Amino acid sequence: MREILFRAKREDNGEWAYGYYVRLPDAAGSASMIHTPARNPDESNSSHFIRSITIGQYTGLTDKNGTKIFEGDIVEYEGTRYSINYLPHYARFSAVKPNTVFCVFAYQRGEVIGNIYDNPELIGGGEQI
Repeated sequence: MREILFRAKREDNGEWAYGYYVRLPDAAGSASMIHTPARNPDESNSSHFIRSITIGQYTGLTDKNGTKIFEGDIVEYEGTRYSINYLPHYARFSAVKPNTVFCVFAYQRGEVIGNIYDNPELIGGGEQI
């Protein structure tokens, strides 16, 4: 069974939260949260309001170091950097580099070196989110 997991930056401190994505209606329209269930009886569940623009889903793949690859990650493979995006037209996650639609390579041979929110300069982007 594949693991369904999301991550997003917390609204209160900008740190990454990992867990289930929850969207709640509120007076302003809606609010987004990441809910992380307790891993053992000694812990408690946690939920955090998040910056919706930073939501990324786990692709189900890991890099050469065993690091989980999320939508929005930057993966380096044979000296080339790619951002991991979801392409709705193809109904798949894909590695994308500037001036191309998508690229195919063995994700397990690449390495996650950052993400488009914390390290936009790695892929030619602007400011951090």
